[in-house]
Amino acid sequence: MKRMIILTILLLTLLGVISAKDKGKAEIRFEQSSHNFGTMRQGDPAVTHLFEFSNIGTAPLLITRTTTTCRCVTVESPKRPVKAGQKGVISVTFDPKDKGVFNKTIEVHTNAGGGVIILLITGEVQ
Repeated sequence: MKRMIILTILLLTLLGVISAKDKGKAEIRFEQSSHNFGTMRQGDPAVTHLFEFSNIGTAPLLITRTTTTCRCVTVESPKRPVKAGQKGVISVTFDPKDKGVFNKTIEVHTNAGGGVIILLITGEVQ
């Protein structure tokens, strides 16, 4: 009787693992994770860089939120899921209001495994 219960539990566990793998998962890969805006002057118009990415997983990819380290950086990301095998873009805009060298990070939170993705923008405002 104990053997039958143990075998049933093992079988159900195995079926659960197989079922979970069949559902697939999203996986994100960026073409590049950093961008240097170079040198610009204080008060110049804001500059934008497009970070392109691909969903190389088997399930739809959701960008759940993005955060930045400065009010001088704004981020726009896809509101709809990016299907498996499709590409998307995260638009990062920097407003050169303050003088100095800058290194700003953007955290990208998704439903893909692997944690938070960090994008970096750098440059200098004179």
